[in-house]
Amino acid sequence: MKLYGDSQMSDLKTIEITSPNQDVSLSGPDSSNLSDSYYYEISNPDDHPFTLDLSISTSDLYATYDSAKKETIISTDLKGDMGYANQNLYVVIPDTATVSNPLNLNTTFLGKDLVTNISTDGKYSDTFSCFLKDSLIKTKNGYMPVQDIAPGEMVSVFIDDKEEQKEVVWAGTAHVVVNANLPEDQARFPVRILKNAISENVPFKDMLITPEHCLFVEGKFVPARMLVNGRSIYYDTTITSYDYYHIEAEKHSVIMADGMLTESYLDTGNRRNFRQVGKVIKIGGKQKNWQKDAAAPLGVQRDFVEPIFQKIKERAKDLGIKNRTAPKTLIEDPDLKLITNSGATIYPFKKSKNIYSFMLPAGVKGVRVVSRSSRPCDIIGPFVDDRRQMGVAVGKIHFGSIRVSQQVQEHLAPSKPEGWHDMGWQDCAWTDGNAFLPLHNIVTSKMGILSLEVRATGPYVAQADQQEYVALSA
Repeated sequence: MKLYGDSQMSDLKTIEITSPNQDVSLSGPDSSNLSDSYYYEISNPDDHPFTLDLSISTSDLYATYDSAKKETIISTDLKGDMGYANQNLYVVIPDTATVSNPLNLNTTFLGKDLVTNISTDGKYSDTFSCFLKDSLIKTKNGYMPVQDIAPGEMVSVFIDDKEEQKEVVWAGTAHVVVNANLPEDQARFPVRILKNAISENVPFKDMLITPEHCLFVEGKFVPARMLVNGRSIYYDTTITSYDYYHIEAEKHSVIMADGMLTESYLDTGNRRNFRQVGKVIKIGGKQKNWQKDAAAPLGVQRDFVEPIFQKIKERAKDLGIKNRTAPKTLIEDPDLKLITNSGATIYPFKKSKNIYSFMLPAGVKGVRVVSRSSRPCDIIGPFVDDRRQMGVAVGKIHFGSIRVSQQVQEHLAPSKPEGWHDMGWQDCAWTDGNAFLPLHNIVTSKMGILSLEVRATGPYVAQADQQEYVALSA
């Protein structure tokens, strides 16, 4: 069976397929706008008959077809719209059409140029929230491995401390490969929650989930990454590739996995990352969000998460669970320097209290303010939901030469140059460790002095610690 379609078909429809060789073509009122197009080929006769659930969204534009030029143009927006795992996106290519591929993505033509398969490169996304294989989900018929659950299964959901049964409307799976060069929470390592980590028999066996997957604790959903204590909850760096799974109920719900209350799938826009499971194939659908569609609030505020984190950590100590992570070495020196637009590195020739002074050569149009950097979640603790790289906090910036005396304030503007963070501090902004500072034409034919008021620095995690982690994880 082959299915060709585009997202102009916006109504919810179902089509029953009764023959493995049956072809179904779907087209909307305007075939020139070919967005969110899909292609499925089912070769296993055991999968028939089955139902196609067509709930199409036009929120993403993968490609457009120019009928005058007979050209299909692959959108450059794809560059910023990738999930964790490699994924295949499909767009319709009419007969005789040529293809414009500005991103040079891998393409494979199928079925007489009717469809092209765009293989994306799997860039990082925060929406990667799933179970690993053999997570046991509580259902009407007892606990079932998540990989065995298909649409139509009745799962237990928990509403106001009462257990009910809801139908699974979608199930999906995908594969991911770890990138050990990234911080643990972004590298795709799964989080292992040891048996009894939360309380007696919660979970009742080791639980493996992705870092963004949420646990239901004290009335809110808390991402697993915010509870990692290195003892009873830690990143399992021995797992470097794995399949992951998720299931969706009629509404976002509190479900139970391995004896722990957690969440069902909430489609915030990453459904395309999954290969769908079962005899109902759902295409597209309205994108949801945590504010309007979640079964409970998302709890990421430090004052809410930190007491929970400390309670779980103390329980691990009481149980005699050893710390699996080495203590971090912290450095106070920011190692502040400038790099010019020509690539020259300039170190401060003078430091007076918190004023760093640099001698700039003539004609410099801009510099990068470069320093050590660390993330608040690494320095303070994972219960701080701030994973931005923080370098130095810069207040006033002054440039002076024989002819010029001028304040530089681009870093304080509402729309900041690349690499600057607004932390809500008055007349001050933080760098990310490599922030661009435009100087335009204020540095003329004469050299001058650029002075930076540095209001705050580190501490910073020693680079050696980060390199050791990468080596151990490789």
